[in-house]
Amino acid sequence: MSLKKQIILRYSGAGHVRFELPAELCEASARAQIESALRALDGVYRVSLSPGSRKLSVRFDIAVCDLKAIGRRLGQLVDAGVGQAGRVQGAVSVPVGRPFGWLREKAREAGETLAAMKIVARRTMKNSPKLLTPARERGFIEFFNDVLVLYLIKLHWHLITQHWLRQPLRYRYEWMAVFYMIFLLVRSRRPRNV
Repeated sequence: MSLKKQIILRYSGAGHVRFELPAELCEASARAQIESALRALDGVYRVSLSPGSRKLSVRFDIAVCDLKAIGRRLGQLVDAGVGQAGRVQGAVSVPVGRPFGWLREKAREAGETLAAMKIVARRTMKNSPKLLTPARERGFIEFFNDVLVLYLIKLHWHLITQHWLRQPLRYRYEWMAVFYMIFLLVRSRRPRNV
């Protein structure tokens, strides 16, 4: 993974921004270059990089400087080879200046994982077509029905105990829905003649 992808925006406020940097950018030579380059930006009046926690904190005047300018300068430093001694530079897909860049990167990785799981599942289904028999399918349906009922009880527990039981006529339609769901659940458990 490239160094740019490892730079994470942790906080962005009016005149203050914090990044989490990779360890390579916290080494002494890279740290000095980053601090001096960011201090050289117009409007930046304080830069502190603590190598132990790998946090870069930048304070700036919002009338003169902004987050994009700081992100661009960090990107330029990484492109220039700061902190990359003996390291191969990778492609960059998420700019540093975006507050949600890390989240977008994780969503993209999750999408790739899901696509790989679909391919594996498709191959498994081709190799063993009898994977989901009618008995297993019914077992899955019953299990997920039970999970749904427990979730609905948990979700409505406060309403049931504090409102529906105290005023049953006022909440008669809710009680009718409860009884109908119980009826359907019991009916689905009846043995069938197959």
